[in-house]
Amino acid sequence: MIDRSPEFRVKKGLGVTMMLLLLLFAAIPTLWALLLSVRAPDSIFEPIWESPLALTLDNFFKITRSDFPSALMNSFITAGSSTLLAMLVGVPAGFALAKSRVSGKFVASWILLLLRMAPPVGFVIPLFLAYVNAGLIDTYTGLIFAYMTLTLPLIVWSMWNSFAQVPDELIEAAIMDGASLAKAFLLVALPAARPGAVAAAILGFLVAWNDFFYALIITRSGTTTAPVAVMNFISYDSVDWASIAVASIALTLPILPLMAIANRYIVQSLSGAVKG
Repeated sequence: MIDRSPEFRVKKGLGVTMMLLLLLFAAIPTLWALLLSVRAPDSIFEPIWESPLALTLDNFFKITRSDFPSALMNSFITAGSSTLLAMLVGVPAGFALAKSRVSGKFVASWILLLLRMAPPVGFVIPLFLAYVNAGLIDTYTGLIFAYMTLTLPLIVWSMWNSFAQVPDELIEAAIMDGASLAKAFLLVALPAARPGAVAAAILGFLVAWNDFFYALIITRSGTTTAPVAVMNFISYDSVDWASIAVASIALTLPILPLMAIANRYIVQSLSGAVKG
């Protein structure tokens, strides 16, 4: 029976109000960036009510004439490639850790957790020295494998938990019907853990997409990613706030459709839902 008492309505109203206030607070940086992106440079720090018509689209055309579009493409290439490679390695690894009966799984879980929690500065110095000797500085290959140190532990850990929710009886039934372990993995376990796989891929991509530290150290002019390219709008004597705002929007927009498409898979993964 639905509670329609005044107390329930008051509590519901307060809950909705708090949620809207939190959403507004979270949206303020994005709204502020949108406002700065269309403000004229000479009016960018003026209150909007003093010069409401000081709007322009020149900031968007200006950034297309810079190196930022190529840096944005570099981000797509490196983040996408590192996520794909990490999925190819991490999904089978997560399945093996979830369903194997070998000893040492507890130690492996702690190692994965430590790798996931370790700061990038702990890896970048040995990586940089190795890349200098191997000639991988300012290359896609070097940055992709550097990103895998961030994405692979996350994907293995996520897929381990996802495959652990798949009943062992499903896999055993497939093997008893004549399927090999590889076919049982591809045809039974992986489809059942699809929400977790989609969520892991998205989270891994976001980690690589938003990286600044690795790209700052490993890249130069040839493979500069978008987060690092934003620094080009800052000089010793000025800061191009309008271009920075446009760049932040350009970094955010590619993620929105991805999150919208995969939202239900992320929710299923976080709630522990598994489809058989």
